[in-house]
Amino acid sequence: MLVDQSGRPFDPLALPIPHGRALVPYQPVPVPAPPAEPPAEGKAPAGNAYGVDTRHLAPRRIGELSMDLYISGALGWEEYSMLAFQAELHPAFDRTIGALTGEKAAPDRPRDYIALWEERLAFEQKHNVRDRPLIERTRRVLNALNHIDAPTDMMV
Repeated sequence: MLVDQSGRPFDPLALPIPHGRALVPYQPVPVPAPPAEPPAEGKAPAGNAYGVDTRHLAPRRIGELSMDLYISGALGWEEYSMLAFQAELHPAFDRTIGALTGEKAAPDRPRDYIALWEERLAFEQKHNVRDRPLIERTRRVLNALNHIDAPTDMMV
């Protein structure tokens, strides 16, 4: 037998069951502002909480980093899925996408993910003007990557 805060008995099975978002409330992640100054090229800044340089990161590592960003709340599920999907990690890349582009998979070769996502944002803004949610998701991913490289200033 269970009792509520006032000491009265109650049956938990008689309580209404919430449906949809009432069960797990969701608040969309706001778009973070871009950092004030770009990081020094070639190494992760001293204030970098993740210890990575997003201008020199391999696809294998960006998949791990995207999960860290999702768990910390910096990215929502849709942004996480956009960033985490790395086609080069698929075993059939060389036979499919690689055959079409003429490139071999190199999942351990570092890339400048900030430049890649800047190009992707420019593409979405030019060719998918009406898909505002996609543009905003792309912008959130880019801003999250920019914030990783920005040093954190904190006064206690």
